[in-house]
Amino acid sequence: MNIAYKLVKFADKILNIIIYLCLVIVFLFCLYALFDTLKLYFRASSDSINSLKPSDENPIESLNSLKQINEDVCGWITLNDTNIDYPIVIGENNAEYLNKDVYKNYSLSGSIYLDYRNSRDFSDVYSIIFGHHMDGGAMFGDIRKFLDKTFFDNHLYGSLYLERGVYKIEVFAIMQTDAYDKYVYGINKDDVSRKEELIEYIKENAINYRELYIQPEEKIVCLSTCSSATTNGREVLFLIINE
Repeated sequence: MNIAYKLVKFADKILNIIIYLCLVIVFLFCLYALFDTLKLYFRASSDSINSLKPSDENPIESLNSLKQINEDVCGWITLNDTNIDYPIVIGENNAEYLNKDVYKNYSLSGSIYLDYRNSRDFSDVYSIIFGHHMDGGAMFGDIRKFLDKTFFDNHLYGSLYLERGVYKIEVFAIMQTDAYDKYVYGINKDDVSRKEELIEYIKENAINYRELYIQPEEKIVCLSTCSSATTNGREVLFLIINE
């Protein structure tokens, strides 16, 4: 009887130790997950790379310095009073920078990148820039805010830094669509006439839209990010480059 009691107590002690170890492991895993999340958002935050931002006075020299870090850097985009303030890269395909930062290191937040089918100097009539939607407004997370009419009306301007100079950009539409939208994601560099067709399509489907007379020489840029509203959903913000 005494031996049986001792065995029960010993088994109970072992069980308590196992439970304690499990709790410690769960705690350490949660701590690691929190650290990893904070690291992810720090990498995605525009503040963490703000020191690399080109200057208005000498954007060419600034971008050349960025290209010393990564030769795929082709510009920098800023939308005033938002978290959208990042370098733009272009890869060999549209998957290259999905999970790779501007330093070419693995990162779940990826990079802001130009469609590989576009010209890196933004000379095309229509260019597409992709970025992940991150909670907290990092990367292209702030695009969703433009669905609100008041926010849309009060956040219309920004800058695009290219090797040939700094250009003003102006928001004119926000819409929700899916990844298979042929108008939004189709690119035909040689079809200049498609510009009017695209503008009409945007006007008909936009959630918020500003009537602008877009000059023949002005280019259209689409900022695209994921939307949780529908399967393969996308939120797309349209800008013009004031040449």
